[in-house]
Amino acid sequence: MEIISENQISCLVEQGIIYSKRDMIRILRDLDRVLYVDLIDNASVANGEGYVVEVYANSYDSTLVFNHRLHINVNSFDFLKITSQPDKLVELISGHRIIKLKPLTNILLANQSHIEEAIDEQRITIASQLACDDEVDLNYYRE
Repeated sequence: MEIISENQISCLVEQGIIYSKRDMIRILRDLDRVLYVDLIDNASVANGEGYVVEVYANSYDSTLVFNHRLHINVNSFDFLKITSQPDKLVELISGHRIIKLKPLTNILLANQSHIEEAIDEQRITIASQLACDDEVDLNYYRE
């Protein structure tokens, strides 16, 4: 049986590299409380603990990490790398900069109603972003 690779959609389990902005958003929006390390040329320039409060893709907003809050624009990065050994880790990579995010919240142990509320909030956010074409760069949805 011949497999046509051009029609296959990738499947990543616990590790891999993600180039799709849409998939990057999906991974990052599942994060809650994280430890972060900002590396430039493999030298740590900042680190701390915070909450991922916003994840988006557009051509005009910066990625901001301040006051224990992370606002992440996936267009600021070339790709995202996920690993699970020895610990779960998300790396946002752009040139000489890497922002490493280590999840501190285990979604399986969190309160179920809190999870459902967060999912509902994400759905509302996505719907409002899609409704505002002039505020969101939708080009990342096209592969």
